[in-house]
Amino acid sequence: MKLINEIKLDYAKIQLFEFKLVRVEIFSNHIIALNESRKINDAIGILSKEQESLVLMVADEFAQFDRSASDFSASAEGLKYTIADAIVVKSLSQKILANFYLKFNKPAKPTKIFTH
Repeated sequence: MKLINEIKLDYAKIQLFEFKLVRVEIFSNHIIALNESRKINDAIGILSKEQESLVLMVADEFAQFDRSASDFSASAEGLKYTIADAIVVKSLSQKILANFYLKFNKPAKPTKIFTH
């Protein structure tokens, strides 16, 4: 799959691939708060030219999201550039938190968790 463009932040890399696929990689040892979550969402909007895309979220093993980031990410505003989300988890703790996110935040767009 061909990489079209990317935006690098201190805590994440957001890449646009062909076929409207956006890959978001969250770096280790960083807690994503509301401000960072908004900036990631803005980057998705810039790369996708404000069109909805498929979003693949991959977080390094020790990356974390605080409650405000999770709430925003599940909201209609946080998903305005998203057709559907795929979240790849790398550890048991991430899987537990991702399942908690699905159950309690109830994202406004289809969201699924994968282990690879």
